[in-house]
Amino acid sequence: MTTLMTFLLLAAATATSVEYDPQVDFSRYETWSWHRAVTPAANPATDKRIREAIDTGLAARGISRVDRDGTLLVVYHASKTIEIDLAPIQSGVASTPTRIRYVEKGSLVVDLLDAASGNVVWRGHAGGALKFEPSEVAKQVTTAVEKLLENFPPPARRPVP
Repeated sequence: MTTLMTFLLLAAATATSVEYDPQVDFSRYETWSWHRAVTPAANPATDKRIREAIDTGLAARGISRVDRDGTLLVVYHASKTIEIDLAPIQSGVASTPTRIRYVEKGSLVVDLLDAASGNVVWRGHAGGALKFEPSEVAKQVTTAVEKLLENFPPPARRPVP
């Protein structure tokens, strides 16, 4: 069961952040290829869904995947951690045990590199509590990647007067 829970982002609890190089003209990127240095999700099915979500998300933005020599290189890193979450101790009830629960959290970083320079030009990070229902995997991963790519490509840079 642990492998099924490898990287299932709970959409409601997913926090995302995006940063990019404002000097880059993203309109010049028309193709992309996978970079070889990914950190895949431990679960192969989840990893496949991450790849599909990235592919679909970039295609929806007019950037086509090519097997090699894309103008952008896409690399991602998926991880899972376990954290301790403490429930409040109920005051006035001496016999109530301290409630501790372990919460699995997932994190996904997607980097877009300029293929010519090798520099990261855009980075997105999504993370949050993991949900355990296998039927929700595809929806959770898709939601996380869509949220990351929501405002991609960034607005065109304005010329300096």
